[in-house]
Amino acid sequence: MPAPSAPSPRAYERLVDDLSSEVGVHAAVSWAHAGAVVRHATEHRLVAPVAGTPGPDHTRRVLAALAAAHPALESLEDPQVAGVWEDSISPAGWERITQLWNQVPLSDEGHRVDGYRLGDAYQALSADARKARALCQTPVWVADLLLALSVEPALDAVGPDQIRMIDPSCGTGHILLAAFHRIRAHRPRGRSPHRAVTRQRGVERALQAVHGVDLDVYAAALARYRLLATSADLLGGPISAVPAAWPVQVAAADALLSTDEPLLRPGRYHAVVGNPPYITVRDAQLREQVRRSYPEVCSGKYSLALPFTVLMTRLAAPAGTVAQLTANSFMKREFGRKFIEQYLPQVDLTWVIDTSGAYIPGHGTPTVIMVHRAQPPQGDSVITVRGNRGEPRVPQDPAQGLVWRAIEEAVHERLDLERLRKGMEAHRREQQFTTTTEVA
Repeated sequence: MPAPSAPSPRAYERLVDDLSSEVGVHAAVSWAHAGAVVRHATEHRLVAPVAGTPGPDHTRRVLAALAAAHPALESLEDPQVAGVWEDSISPAGWERITQLWNQVPLSDEGHRVDGYRLGDAYQALSADARKARALCQTPVWVADLLLALSVEPALDAVGPDQIRMIDPSCGTGHILLAAFHRIRAHRPRGRSPHRAVTRQRGVERALQAVHGVDLDVYAAALARYRLLATSADLLGGPISAVPAAWPVQVAAADALLSTDEPLLRPGRYHAVVGNPPYITVRDAQLREQVRRSYPEVCSGKYSLALPFTVLMTRLAAPAGTVAQLTANSFMKREFGRKFIEQYLPQVDLTWVIDTSGAYIPGHGTPTVIMVHRAQPPQGDSVITVRGNRGEPRVPQDPAQGLVWRAIEEAVHERLDLERLRKGMEAHRREQQFTTTTEVA
């Protein structure tokens, strides 16, 4: 039999609409997504078998088992996070959920358990997350480029045991998972071989290094689940095999306005990476709160992208790298004047990459990648990748689109040249040291 075709975006909307006739919208989204999480966890043996046949009661028992498997998942039993604890659904409602997930493969390519499709599914199901909290997943190939510009040089500088990175608008964790794997598997370039890193140590140090914050409490819980699912799979056991002492550092908080979230203490991170919200704030009181907290950039009808740039800079350690995919609207509208003329000249801007012509699914707003270091400017030049034209047609595989491939090639060519230059400088220093020692 041919494989079932993937459901359209409207199929997710219809499912939530149907379930909302039985329960509220929050519970409807939660029940629909819980069906995917439970299937993901059981298919990959991430939780001990739970007695009973698939259905609403069994789903709650599996979620409770996940909540008990690691302290980082306790919120899965909180009705404010997981609406399945508010109201139950009928057998007919459960059947509609089952029909949807029968059409959707929940494992990622290569049978990995990272849960990229779980994150995408939550975005498709929750209109509130998309519209009110600006949830928009960052494709893994975009995340990889951001990390190549930020986390990779930080790894070379401080090493995988010391590095700390954060995504302060992490959503369901797409960037966090990509960073987790980069840090876990990192091998220093151009240095003498280090002792082999055990798989357990690689997982532990990656969990120590990766941090995230998001306004959406369920998205944050899902990011924690995904990090634990990936860790458990690498360790060859269920989630309960991941030591409880290993922290999963993802918090639910308003990153722009929180004053008591420990993960948001300034100056802690070697790399700050994100795809922050681009929306304007509709709530007048909240808009003025943000304006008062970020007066250096909030002018007129500002986009949230600008205060997030300030926040990301504050989070970075001295000379730490900030890399973001953000809206380019500040370049074209009056609210960006203050940001361009007064704020940007104070930081060490290193890259401006025009991504407005690239096809990035879910990103209808024209974007730009900006990279800077949290320090005063160190030179008078900025590397730019300028776009000449957009995609001639929607590419079948967005990661292989003509524009995106041209961007990647231009960036990696420059990065390779920079690594070569640094390697030659290091070699010269080593030769000078050797010569001096021999003479002495």
